[in-house]
Formats: sequence, structure tokens, C-alpha cells
Amino acid sequence: MNQKSLEIASKVLNIPIEELKNNYKILDEDNATYFWQTTRGGNSIIVSENGSYLTATSSVSFERHLSEFRKGRRKNSNKIGKFNFG
Repeated sequence: MNQKSLEIASKVLNIPIEELKNNYKILDEDNATYFWQTTRGGNSIIVSENGSYLTATSSVSFERHLSEFRKGRRKNSNKIGKFNFG
């Protein structure tokens, strides 16, 4: 996990970086990190090392989220915005 990924996830999910450090999974095969909110109905985000990302609502399973990310469905980090999947 790199600092850039943490900062993007923190900004998009509106969660402090310190909290995200407890809620992540490294996706080595995808050169990305998966972050999630622990609250009920929490959202998640997959951030690649190049800064592109895909967010999802709690209704989207991890498997589906990852599948869509692998298909190339994502946003560029210079256009941080609302949730775009789910």
C-alpha cells in the first residue's frame, strides 16, 4: 500500500487515513489496494498504484467490485468524485 492510494481512498470515502490503515487488503495481482468502511452500509474503493480507482456501495460484493476493476472500469485520480458503481 502506498501513500497515494491511502490519500485517494481517504478523500473519496471521507475517512481518516489512520482508520483506513486498519481496513485494507493488498491486491498484488492487480497492483492495487482495496479499502472499506466498517460501518453498516459502508462503501469501498479499489485504488491502483497509478491512482485510478473504482468505488462501490455496500450492495456490491468484493468479487463483483474486483471483476469490474479488472475490466478497466475506473476513474482517474485527478477527477475525484462521487461513487460510480453499485
